[in-house]
Amino acid sequence: MSDDVMNPAAGSDWIGERIRDFCRQYGGEKLLPLGAALPLTGFRLAEVRSAVPEILRAKSVILRHLLATMDRAAVLQMFGVPSQLVSWMPVLDDPEGYECPVLRVDLIPVADGSVRICELNLDSSVGGPETAEFRRYEELAAGLPLAPTPYEELARQLAPIIWQKGLTKVCLLDWSTWEGYGQFDLEWMRETLAHQLPAGLDVFVATEKSGAERIDGQTLVYRVFMADDALADPEFVARVFGTAGHVIGDFSGEVMGSKVWMGLLHDPELRALLPERTCAAIDALVPRTHVVTAANIDTLIADMSGYFFKSATDFGGSGVIDGRTVSEAVLRGRLAGDNRGNWIAQEIITPAEFDVRLLGSSDTVSRECVLGLYRYGESWSGYFLRSRSGASVINMASGAAVGWAYEVSSVEA
Repeated sequence: MSDDVMNPAAGSDWIGERIRDFCRQYGGEKLLPLGAALPLTGFRLAEVRSAVPEILRAKSVILRHLLATMDRAAVLQMFGVPSQLVSWMPVLDDPEGYECPVLRVDLIPVADGSVRICELNLDSSVGGPETAEFRRYEELAAGLPLAPTPYEELARQLAPIIWQKGLTKVCLLDWSTWEGYGQFDLEWMRETLAHQLPAGLDVFVATEKSGAERIDGQTLVYRVFMADDALADPEFVARVFGTAGHVIGDFSGEVMGSKVWMGLLHDPELRALLPERTCAAIDALVPRTHVVTAANIDTLIADMSGYFFKSATDFGGSGVIDGRTVSEAVLRGRLAGDNRGNWIAQEIITPAEFDVRLLGSSDTVSRECVLGLYRYGESWSGYFLRSRSGASVINMASGAAVGWAYEVSSVEA
């Protein structure tokens, strides 16, 4: 790298060009990148990493209880999970044996240094890891050690499985409806795995319409498409699970990642099943959340300005209602309308504001931001950063600018 890259101004230009080139090659028109990664100092993020395993165990205990006291179909309905996919939900047979392969903890950082877990996404289709490359360009420009990116951590998770099962191919299996969606495609994920995994492996991208014929008993399939996509062709899904040598991302995550959990974790009767330390962790980290029922709907609507109302299976913010921005009549209509699964009402927590810079701008702006902390297997990675752009729901689908955040100790800062 040339000496002028070490000059702050030249380095910033070099980083910006690299981000711009990366997004041009691997992103789409909906992508609004930030021009600099965000250092995080003073936030109690270690508490999250410590508490998440406790919360996952609590979910397993509660799920075992629900399955013992309710019909399985009713449990699936509660969580908004399609029964057509039940054959690929082993968690229903062994809740305590469930091992989460991929996790993104969606966090709200608060101005006082605390953080709140607003969602636990336990699914192989979670997005955003590509933005870790934005930070890597900064590390390269400054000559810093390179922190592992999420996809590099994923490669470390997959390598032992490939070796133990003697597999020779890795298929990133998507659905054709997402082609040209406008955010990130799968090519950088494919390139990273091809580079990080043992030489000679065939790493390829396929959909239900193209490339899936290459899947055989020597293939590790990593499911990228969503459960709703699978409903369009369950027979195809059955063939994949029946043919592949190994599948990462069965549909157990649909059960364990339902937004309804945020309400169940606050249910007094279910909390009686949990240790006190787990309940304390939930109270400290999970915003007060209620499952909307006939018994509490009037009270929740009366206090609607204090809640986000979320459907069990929301994606991209389409099933999130800000109680501050709608009328009571509209809210009642939405809650009474067709919805697969239950609604929850989650206490509104105001995110902290950070100074962020949009790519191409020399000025910073103060914006509320939310974080997505990744874990692949047992390895934690960094934070997908989404920055508010005027919408009350902060996500890529509603126009949030995106980037990366990383932890810095107070000494380093």
